[in-house]
Amino acid sequence: MRMMRRVKLAIAAAMLAAAMGAPASSAVIVNASNVGYNFTIDYTGQVGGSTTNLVGGLGNFIFNGVTNSGLTYNFSYAITNDSSVSSRLTSFGFDVSPDATGAGSTGFFSSTNFNNNFPEGFGKVDVCFEADSNGNCTGGSGGLIQNQTGNGTFALTFSQVMNQVTLEDFVTRFQSINPTVNGSSSGIGVGALVSGGGGGTPITAPEPGTWLMLLVGFGLVGGIMRRRDSVALYPQAA
Repeated sequence: MRMMRRVKLAIAAAMLAAAMGAPASSAVIVNASNVGYNFTIDYTGQVGGSTTNLVGGLGNFIFNGVTNSGLTYNFSYAITNDSSVSSRLTSFGFDVSPDATGAGSTGFFSSTNFNNNFPEGFGKVDVCFEADSNGNCTGGSGGLIQNQTGNGTFALTFSQVMNQVTLEDFVTRFQSINPTVNGSSSGIGVGALVSGGGGGTPITAPEPGTWLMLLVGFGLVGGIMRRRDSVALYPQAA
């Protein structure tokens, strides 16, 4: 009985560690049945090689459904520059899986680009949308000024009908930061999923830390079970 209590406690500890010890997922997976699903991305400033709360943004997205015989996934966006210093939010982007063969956007960020490199060590993203039309999401004029919100839509088209589509690695570009932060007048916002709901139940992809916590927890359970079997086979003498 005491051994079974230990097993139950170990399982509970593994589940709690996975829920609390790992960061929230920043990937969103949608399929054709998730029409109306909305999710919010919080963009934390990364300027001059360091994280800062002086620069940031907020993105609210809605999945509007599939068109073009199932080939095109459609979304609405509302991006806000909620920095506490003067700045311009000039673009936003993300990775998409499977790879999109086409994309387009309307509204404030009406220019679409593929495979642009974002600074601050973030690297390349599959698709991004900019306020300017210079063909580069990492620089340009215009953009959202402090406390301004830009609205519009974007669409992702695929070569064949997909069972589901994953959006992840969300990022924004900040320019004209004044006063400078960490000695720099430009940077990025690194996105994290903070909420989502409605329109069915999309899947959120577990972070690597979640898998690690689960493996450690179940390893502990396995060790306890092996010890119990050993005791059963070789009981101690009375």
